Amino acid sequence: MGKSSWTSQLEHSSYQVCRGGRPLIPINEIHASLTGVMIETRYQPIVRMADRKPVAVEVLARMNHPARGTLLPHLFVPQMEDAGLAPELTEAVTRRAFADLTVPSLAPHGLDIALNFPLDVLLVPQAMVLLDAQRLIAGIEAAQIIIELTESRPVEDVAGLGRAIERLRGAGYGVVIDDIQPTVPRLQALLELPFTGVKLDKDLVQLLADDTELHDFTRQTVDTARSRGLSVTAEGVEDPAAWRLLVDLGVDMAQGFLIARPLLAVAVPVWLRRWSKRRQFG
Repeated sequence: MGKSSWTSQLEHSSYQVCRGGRPLIPINEIHASLTGVMIETRYQPIVRMADRKPVAVEVLARMNHPARGTLLPHLFVPQMEDAGLAPELTEAVTRRAFADLTVPSLAPHGLDIALNFPLDVLLVPQAMVLLDAQRLIAGIEAAQIIIELTESRPVEDVAGLGRAIERLRGAGYGVVIDDIQPTVPRLQALLELPFTGVKLDKDLVQLLADDTELHDFTRQTVDTARSRGLSVTAEGVEDPAAWRLLVDLGVDMAQGFLIARPLLAVAVPVWLRRWSKRRQFG
């Protein structure tokens, strides 16, 4: 597979298709979803590869549309961001996640909570003020929360992003750069910022076994991350072969269908019990 082929595959994302095409949902319904119960949350477990211990859940947004059914993020989040509603969506998802994950059946497990923050939200100091207020009400320590910078828009102000990350780090939060792949603009400059971790894009992970260039890129990225004390998480891990390859490359944590699909909050304790009894993949 040549470079042009895998690059085109990585760049052909649902995000670009949605932004480039006609809006899927009327804007009045987009606004209404934030004032009712249409926005829901799912939780995808993240496990440590060294010992398979569950360490976190990533919070994922869903829209439960009365006519269209349950919609995945790429079908509504870009429209919300284009409409300037990213802060409202982030607040709604965060509030729901904190309520879900502090119930007696989940709180004792001490799982970290990974929240997706788009760049436009992360750069606003008020966002951290609101996040602090929400977590204090829920009784959650900042150290239990990981902010994931999503790839929705290219980073133009690298220095400004660095200051935002330093504010979050200073308050005790973890901050991870999400969706790492070769097509990310200014990647080397981003890796110089004070993140606590990086996440390998699921499309990269799923193409990794069949492409030597992607393999080399991933090894270099993991080596760079390790040299800077950053954790490395792989998304989209769907089979044992991918798990073994990522272990060989030195990846720290994994999430994907091999481990669990995104779950309702009530299903997370059930998954935790089953996972603890699972001795091997198959």
